[in-house]
Amino acid sequence: MFSDSSLKFPYLQSLVTAAIWASATALGTVVHASSLEDNSTLHLPTRPQREVAVAKRVSDRPFSVRLRAGQTAPVDSLIRAKAGPWGELEYYTVFLEATKAQLKSSELPTYDTEWNFVGYSEDQVVKLFETTDMPAAVRAELLNREKWRHREKMLTVVPSNEAILGLTPEARVAIYAVLTHWEEDTYHHEPVVVGAHSVREWLEHEDLPENVVSAIEKTTYHRGKNLVFADTPLVLRMVDSEEDRLKIRKALSRTPTLVVSLRVTPETDTAAIANYWGGPARAKDMEPFLESIADSGIPRSVDIAHLLPPTARRLLYTFPGPEFGRTGYYPDCHWTSLNFQNPETLDRLADPTLATAYVLQNYTKVQGPYRYGDVIFLMDGASGNAIHSCVYLADDLVFTKNGRSPTQPWVLMKLDDVVTYYGMFFSTQVACYRRNVE
Repeated sequence: MFSDSSLKFPYLQSLVTAAIWASATALGTVVHASSLEDNSTLHLPTRPQREVAVAKRVSDRPFSVRLRAGQTAPVDSLIRAKAGPWGELEYYTVFLEATKAQLKSSELPTYDTEWNFVGYSEDQVVKLFETTDMPAAVRAELLNREKWRHREKMLTVVPSNEAILGLTPEARVAIYAVLTHWEEDTYHHEPVVVGAHSVREWLEHEDLPENVVSAIEKTTYHRGKNLVFADTPLVLRMVDSEEDRLKIRKALSRTPTLVVSLRVTPETDTAAIANYWGGPARAKDMEPFLESIADSGIPRSVDIAHLLPPTARRLLYTFPGPEFGRTGYYPDCHWTSLNFQNPETLDRLADPTLATAYVLQNYTKVQGPYRYGDVIFLMDGASGNAIHSCVYLADDLVFTKNGRSPTQPWVLMKLDDVVTYYGMFFSTQVACYRRNVE
C-alpha cells in the first residue's frame, strides 16, 4: 500500500464513441465518497503508444458537434434535480453526433474484422474456440489457420461476415470477453454502448439500411448492465459507398449528454446561487447577471454552461480539435478534471507523471460530501488504478470526458451513469480530491 506522497497516475484507455445511458442505483440527495483506506492512493498507468498514431491520423479540420434536439425540450421530458444550494436545476438528454467532415478527417486503418489475441499462443486460441459452444460451421472457419495472421506478440483471426453473424449470443460474449482485454482490439476493448432500451429505439432517427440495423441488433451483447456493440467493421462492409459508411459511423458516434438549466425566479436567492457556482473569485461577477434575470419578474431558465469556469464553458458539448493533439496525444479525463478550474489549460496535465505532481501539490483527499469542483476518481478495486475522473457540479451531475479519443466530447452526465459505464471494465470504488484553498 502506498501513501499519498507516492501518488501515481496511470492513463485510462480511450473510450471511443461510447454512449452512456444505463442508470445505476440512485446515490441520494447528498453524494458521499465510498470509504477507502486513508492511505490508499491513485495509480495512473502510462500513456499507450497507439494514442500517438491516433493523434497523427487527425486532419487540421476543426471538430464540431450537432445536438439532436430542438432549442427547448418538451415539459414532460425535463427532469428536476434534487433541491440543494446549487439552486433549482432541470435537465434533459440530447445526443451529440460527430459530423461527416469530422469523420472524414479520421482515417480507419481497415474495414476487416480483426480479432487480435495479444500474447496468446496458437494452442490458447484453439482451446478458446473448441471449448466455446457455437455452430460447427462457425467453429470450423475460426479454426482454419489460413484465416490467421501472425504479428509480433499477437495472433490475429479474421472471421467472415457469416461467422460473426453465426455466433450464438453465448459464444459472442465468451469470445469478446477475452478480446476486450487488449487495446489492440479497439472495437471490443471500447465497444459502442447502445443509448436506449433497444437498437431500433437508439437508431430510430437514423437513415440506415434495414440489413445494417438487423446486423447491429443481432451482434449486440450485454457487458455488465450495458447493451454494447463491437462489430463496426462488419456493418461497414455491408454497404458499397463511402457515403453510406459515413452514415453508419455517424450513427454509431451518438453520445448522450445532459443539457442542464438553472431556473431563476423573482424569489431566487441570487447571492447564494452565485456563491455556490462562482465561489469567492467569480461570485461578484456572476451575481449581477443572475439578479438581472430575477428582476425581470418572469421565471427564466439559464443553461449552466454560463455558470461554469471559462475553460469548462469553452469545452462543453464540443469535440477536441486537432490543436489539442499537437503534443502527440489528446486530452483525457484527468486532463479535463484537473484543468476544470484553471483559467488557461495546462497541457502538461495530459502527462501522467506531471498530473501526479499537480494533484499532490494542489489537492487533498476528502471523504465527502462532495462539493462543487471536487475531482471524483473512480478506482479499480483490484489494482488500485485511477481509471477515470470527473468533476462534481451539483446533485449527482458531473462534467466529464470519457477517454482521450478525439471522437469523445466533453459532456454532462449523472455520476451513477458514469459509474455504471466503467463498471463494465472494473470493480469501481470512488475517491474524492478537493482543490486546496489558495
